[in-house]
Amino acid sequence: MKIVVPVMPRSLDEANNIDIAKYDHADIIEWRADFLPKESIIEVAPAIFEKFPDREIIFTLRTDKEGGQISLTDDEYINLIKEVSALYRPDYIDFEYYSHQEVFSQMLDFPNLVLSYHNFQETPDNLMSIISELTALTPRVVKIAVMPRNEQDVLDVMNFTRGFKVINPEQDYATMSIGKLGQISRIAGDLMGSSWTFASVEEGSAPGQLALTDIYKIREILDAD
Repeated sequence: MKIVVPVMPRSLDEANNIDIAKYDHADIIEWRADFLPKESIIEVAPAIFEKFPDREIIFTLRTDKEGGQISLTDDEYINLIKEVSALYRPDYIDFEYYSHQEVFSQMLDFPNLVLSYHNFQETPDNLMSIISELTALTPRVVKIAVMPRNEQDVLDVMNFTRGFKVINPEQDYATMSIGKLGQISRIAGDLMGSSWTFASVEEGSAPGQLALTDIYKIREILDAD
């Protein structure tokens, strides 16, 4: 299970001042570009990619529809993704499938998609159908982050992920229940069939994220002979 850690600079100065030593144990860096004004994203991009030349990077524009910090039309969303991808070729591109489904056809030539669904209010009753639909599109990664209402919601996310992974062993999943109740799903990736977990350095990007140092220590314990 790989550890993904978000970076969320709000300005070029903040990007330039990222202390990369704090990310030593991160396997993948997620650049949450939605913390910037949309007109600053291209300006800040070089600083991010120069900071982490030896790490895989996910480019993410988490919109306010799915718990993020930016509001974009379909055209603004797709054009920013295309521009960053053409200039810097991030290893992964997060695409909010259900929020921008109308322009998904323009992403079909991108081999490195993370098709994502985020629900910060609940774990929807049709979660299995959502995972099934995203899996059928065969992205690099299917990402699901949902808020549990009870313990059963957490178990459902874990069980559904395991079931889909057994049937689709070549497909990568990154699934989690968010908030404190769902924290067990963030450390049980190997058991449930999730390839990634998300951890924080100083500031989390979603409720219930554990610190990078804690996740790294837990992984070391679980991986020990």
